[in-house]
Amino acid sequence: MFDFLKGVGAFILGIGLLIGIILLAYLIIEGGVKVAVYVLPWGQVAAAITFLLMLFVLLPLSFFKKMKGWTSLAFVYGSFVYGIILWLSSLLIAYVLWGVVAVFVGLFLFGVGVVPVAMLAALFNGEWEFFWNIVIGLALTFGSRAYGLYLGSHYDELHNRV
Repeated sequence: MFDFLKGVGAFILGIGLLIGIILLAYLIIEGGVKVAVYVLPWGQVAAAITFLLMLFVLLPLSFFKKMKGWTSLAFVYGSFVYGIILWLSSLLIAYVLWGVVAVFVGLFLFGVGVVPVAMLAALFNGEWEFFWNIVIGLALTFGSRAYGLYLGSHYDELHNRV
């Protein structure tokens, strides 16, 4: 009889822990959405400034041998600005279009899968502006990072650091 009660108690404790984890995840998602609402407008300004600096200052400077190292770092760091804005906007898109369950699936089952979930949500809901914004964000994030890494590899070759 004692073993039976022990098993029931463990089952109830397990259910309680599962409910607690789900509640904690829900609160984290809700808090993340609230943070994204406040941070995203400032982040979009930072991304626009980063884009203009990359296009009109860093890209021309990257053609000079002595500047390849610095511009390489700047392009890689700039890709993080784009990546953060992409992730935050994808969090909001997934939350608004498909709700907290989709964000939960994106965050906890697929790791950083909020971006693909938001892309699918925009695609299936016919929100083409959101869809193309995500595609452009992915291109900026990975394009600037790839170019920065490319410049860095050429900088190492020029200075015999291979």
